[in-house]
Amino acid sequence: TIGRRSPIHRSPPPTHSRLTASKMPAGLAMRWGAEASPESGKVINMQAAVAEMLAMALFVTVGCGTACGHGASDGETRLVVAFAFGMSILVLAYTIGHLSGGQINCAVTFSLVLGGQLPWYQGIVNTVFQLIGSVLGALAVAALFPCGRDLTGNLASHVINEDFGVGRAFLGEVIGTFFLCMVVWETAVSPRSGAGANACVAIGFAVFLAHLMLLPIDGCSINPTRSFGTAVVAEMRRGCGTFADGAMRDLWVMWVGPLLGAALAAGVKSLFAPRRLVDEKVGEGAQV
Repeated sequence: TIGRRSPIHRSPPPTHSRLTASKMPAGLAMRWGAEASPESGKVINMQAAVAEMLAMALFVTVGCGTACGHGASDGETRLVVAFAFGMSILVLAYTIGHLSGGQINCAVTFSLVLGGQLPWYQGIVNTVFQLIGSVLGALAVAALFPCGRDLTGNLASHVINEDFGVGRAFLGEVIGTFFLCMVVWETAVSPRSGAGANACVAIGFAVFLAHLMLLPIDGCSINPTRSFGTAVVAEMRRGCGTFADGAMRDLWVMWVGPLLGAALAAGVKSLFAPRRLVDEKVGEGAQV
């Protein structure tokens, strides 16, 4: 159980109806809307996974749809796109926080697993459903914006700007994702945080700020699952006359960089974890 109950990480309340488990290998079971407990063993909450899928689909649709409709070629349009992505995360984290924790990003999920806040088996299932949601969202964007109306040329997929190069894009993704995950850890997870439900605001603005920095470099991923769906679906539209190539080529940067940044955040957060009091041991020592 995570110490602080803010929407970004709060586990859904256990329910006692319709909790028939589907048995899986290695002692795992799937249930709808139930947390794991010492009595139930390893339980995968499918309600949380489906919530992550729906939120990711909406995130990609709104964020990437905004980019396709406005473009991101100058300061004005980049501000619009950054705001759309940041506010989408803010709104969706509030919306599904009580169902899944509102991760909506496999890098955040990965960081929470490494930091011991989320079971590995739930993290894997959440990631799979996030990937499905990303593809669904990208398909929705493709339906809304035909080739001639997509101002990005690739459904807002991530292509590294040659003026910056792979190295700078990789570093930017590490830094941007580290920034985001540190905000998650210290506002939504830390028991000493006073943010409460307003952690979603800080996290949404962290996404907004990261986009302001990285949009000119590589379009700003900091979210491998978001990058996956648009890259895959955009590849299906390669025949478009306005197609912008490079998303599949650069996709590895949008995975390795963010996951590295997420891992670093999980490691650094331990430096700020509350230390247990040892007064009793000190007292025992003084009596000897």
